[in-house]
Amino acid sequence: MNTALKVRHNITLSQDIWKVLLLLKNVNGKSVSETIELCVKKFLANQGYQSTYLKIMSSVSACDDDENEELTKILDTLTEDDLEVSDEYRLDSSNPKTRSKKPKQLIRH
Repeated sequence: MNTALKVRHNITLSQDIWKVLLLLKNVNGKSVSETIELCVKKFLANQGYQSTYLKIMSSVSACDDDENEELTKILDTLTEDDLEVSDEYRLDSSNPKTRSKKPKQLIRH
């Protein structure tokens, strides 16, 4: 995993979930952070969320609610054919000024 881009955060969890995470840490030999990241990635994959969509939405500059709603509606109309790779672009998420607020709605497969 690329640790250079990681940032420390405080989160609140129920005591039983924290105990499970500590047990998984010992069983799997991975940190609690790595376990949470893996769980989130698997959750997104299992729920059918578009990882490319999430990357794009988390790296664009902030827009107002109306513009966000309009863009989300457009993205919701994309088909599988629209999602086929035709060109590759590298997303630069290292610049905090290009990050956006969390999207209100997520596209699913």
